[in-house]
Amino acid sequence: MASNQTKQSIKDIIPSYSGENSSRLSTYIDSLYNLSLRKSSTLPNNAEIGRYHLCTYVIAEKFQTIFNLPTPDVRRIPIQPQVVSRLLSEFREMVNQMSAASTPTSSPKKRISSPLKNSTPNRSDLKQSGSPLKKLKAAAEDDGNSTDSERSSHRTKQNDSPFVTKARTPVKRNYRYEFKLVSLGDFITFCNTFYIPRKYTVQMLSTFYLHKHKFVKKTDWSLACGILYTAYIRINHKLLHDKVGAKAEFMNLLLQYQKGALSKSDLQSWCTLVEDWIRGEPWVQDIEKQYMYGTEALMENTLKNEYIGMIGEGWDLMERFGAMIHGEVLYQSDTQNEYFATWSRRMIGDT
Repeated sequence: MASNQTKQSIKDIIPSYSGENSSRLSTYIDSLYNLSLRKSSTLPNNAEIGRYHLCTYVIAEKFQTIFNLPTPDVRRIPIQPQVVSRLLSEFREMVNQMSAASTPTSSPKKRISSPLKNSTPNRSDLKQSGSPLKKLKAAAEDDGNSTDSERSSHRTKQNDSPFVTKARTPVKRNYRYEFKLVSLGDFITFCNTFYIPRKYTVQMLSTFYLHKHKFVKKTDWSLACGILYTAYIRINHKLLHDKVGAKAEFMNLLLQYQKGALSKSDLQSWCTLVEDWIRGEPWVQDIEKQYMYGTEALMENTLKNEYIGMIGEGWDLMERFGAMIHGEVLYQSDTQNEYFATWSRRMIGDT
């Protein structure tokens, strides 16, 4: 049975895969994964998170024709693009090693030479009609006139067999990733990687596509990273404030998962600029109220109770009916006297 990591990697790399021959495909992926652990126990540049994706991509590329698989998407490997190409080359070599190890080898049998071998006429000559004398004459003329290249080609044709499969020469594919563009799927995957709630992801997408045209000559990843940075530091405000080094760790992960080839200094600059630029967006203010200022609702409730205690219960309803005089201006009312006494006791207790 395929592991959850294998199933998820197949779903990520070939999302349109119908599931046919999934057990065999999963077996090949797991075998390559175990082999890669023996060959390279640790992948460089924090690429360990994408080991299953690398195995799935290379296996899907290798057996695409045999299993009738969709074309694997190299952009869905969660590793920096400049690191992916080198790791894919290493994993392709591992697959070739697996194929060579699983192919049975046998020693060629010695051919028994025959004294009549050199005098045997060609097949094309045997098809001709006529007496044996004409056949021998034609064979003699062929031996005298045929060139070495023709003889070698003839021997090659004779050795061809429908039961012998020739290994195909691997075709080197060059994948070009567009560093400037961020697709809809890339943005959603980027937000899901950092566990941004879905309702905010939708609003962040609206902001992204509203300002996307301003980054035509730059890279969309600058804007995408800035928007995600704005949301993340507010949602995880308490964690980043309490844990030492948490913000630096977050910036390193942000640098790893962005695919725009941004440097660390550029990433930090754009995050600061974009955050200051979009801090007035409604979804940013909603995140602040819910995650950063969790006591705001309690404070509002306290102020409301304070106001009701000052003017008396029910005066807010009288204001809605158009009353010109209410508890806020009736300074000698019983409610005002009680409120003043309570306020006085609190002030004396504080001092």
